[in-house]
Amino acid sequence: MRRLQRTIGTMTLLLLGVGVVAAQAEPQFAGSWVLDRSQSQFPTHEGRDQGRDAQAQPPEVKLMVEQHGIMLKVTRTMTRGTRERSMTDTLVADGSDQAHQGYRGNAVTRAAFEGDRLVVTQTHVKKGEPGDRTMSRQSIWTLSPDGRVLTIDTTMHSPRGDRAMKTVYVRS
Repeated sequence: MRRLQRTIGTMTLLLLGVGVVAAQAEPQFAGSWVLDRSQSQFPTHEGRDQGRDAQAQPPEVKLMVEQHGIMLKVTRTMTRGTRERSMTDTLVADGSDQAHQGYRGNAVTRAAFEGDRLVVTQTHVKKGEPGDRTMSRQSIWTLSPDGRVLTIDTTMHSPRGDRAMKTVYVRS
């Protein structure tokens, strides 16, 4: 009987230890972040008036991330001059598909923690006259070892081709 109790006690401690390690494995993105344009890399937009784009003042971008376990609420605020625009997304980082109505079509978002990073994939089917167009993007969120820098590497896939973007945010 004592041996059984000892075995159960040992197994309980092992399971608790594994649970603590698993809980610590999820990176903590919560906080306020400001885009560092000097470290970020943006895709070029072929066919646009490059002179006009070069003269335009880039917007200031801030991220506010609230994180509760696998739930992340991300508010992106862009400010240019006196104009401010905010968008909020809620991510469920359990690997399941989250369907929602997107701009002129349906979108499916999947988010999951993969070790020390968050992988977010979004597929959007846009309805239109010539037919449906499918676009997707995958964003990989990583934190610097000291937790002060958030890097989001994004690859966008569309009928026009693939583009990559790297946005770097500093904790504010």
